[in-house]
Amino acid sequence: MKIAILNITGGGMSGGYRKYLQNIIPRIAVHPDVEAILCASPRSINVQDWFEPLSNVKFVDCRPFRFLGSKLDPGLKKHLESFSPDVIFIPLERFFRFDNVPVVNMVQNMEPIVGVSGNPFIERFQNWVRRTEGKRSLSRTDRVIVPSEYVRDFLFKRWKVPGEKIGLVYHGIESFQKDISQPQVIPKGWDGRFLFTAGSIRPARGLEDLLQALKYLSENSSNISNLVIAGEAIPRMRKYKKQLEDWIQKNNLFSEICWAGHLSKQEMGWCYKNCQAFIITSRVESFGLIAVEAMAHGCICVSSDSSCLPEIFDKAAVFYPTQRPKILAQKINEVLNWPEEKKEEMRRRAIIRASQFSWDKCAEQTVTELKKAINEFSD
Repeated sequence: MKIAILNITGGGMSGGYRKYLQNIIPRIAVHPDVEAILCASPRSINVQDWFEPLSNVKFVDCRPFRFLGSKLDPGLKKHLESFSPDVIFIPLERFFRFDNVPVVNMVQNMEPIVGVSGNPFIERFQNWVRRTEGKRSLSRTDRVIVPSEYVRDFLFKRWKVPGEKIGLVYHGIESFQKDISQPQVIPKGWDGRFLFTAGSIRPARGLEDLLQALKYLSENSSNISNLVIAGEAIPRMRKYKKQLEDWIQKNNLFSEICWAGHLSKQEMGWCYKNCQAFIITSRVESFGLIAVEAMAHGCICVSSDSSCLPEIFDKAAVFYPTQRPKILAQKINEVLNWPEEKKEEMRRRAIIRASQFSWDKCAEQTVTELKKAINEFSD
């Protein structure tokens, strides 16, 4: 089987998408049913630089995605004609057709599909574009891979995508490094005395819940924890981050919060290992790689009950209703005051749950879905 993997992005790529490609491409490349892979991406991403040489994978450039400009890229068309793929795999919601070759899409990002309040105008417009293009793509593609039951149910019930053409394939978890290092930005003495959260700084992350919960805790508890916030704001989200910073200053929480910015794997590992609890307040996720990372490190986890998070965490987290910060504060206070035996039990439960997600299994099931598309297309 010859697979063309087309990363038709606008010229950038999220951290989760990057992790997906870094883990899935080498595993698919060595699958016994895969003869060769053609991987196309905008030149600005430099996907080929992420990998050691792969003998049966060819990396080529393609034009960035442009809304209403979906005419087939002549350079990409030439590469596809030369490669002659059996199936085209597009790991996001973009419409594409080439000759008589079956196409498989994957849902990468649910934020544009369901909509999230609080975004600036340009983000709302871009999400409208993504949603419009996504609906067009998923209604016309030959198969759709989804990373959670939540996404599958949404597409089936809301967008009327036929259930028989949707395949559920969970993402995996990377093996984490044992060597960890404390981020210099985190104040000395915070070891084991802070809550931790991570992800891009944007309204969909729901940080307002956590900040307001911290305020309730500071007003009602003498044993208030500090908070480390990992992640960065893209340029168009800097105004949003500034609003959060102003709120923190106004409510006298500045000394209890550390904006850690981008952290390396070693620094993330240190935060997972040394935090009192990992908090995820997302309004929507398609899978939640960060949730699985936290579980793999044995974190005690408190999560919003939105989208797929209860599905991914299962019984390895405590949940609160999204946009209810008082209840979140209660849940945080509850887990911090658990006896040590219960904390250890939750840590063990988290590690076991994380071990059920595997990139090897993801690659195997992805190949199966691609083969289904070929077989169904030829019938």
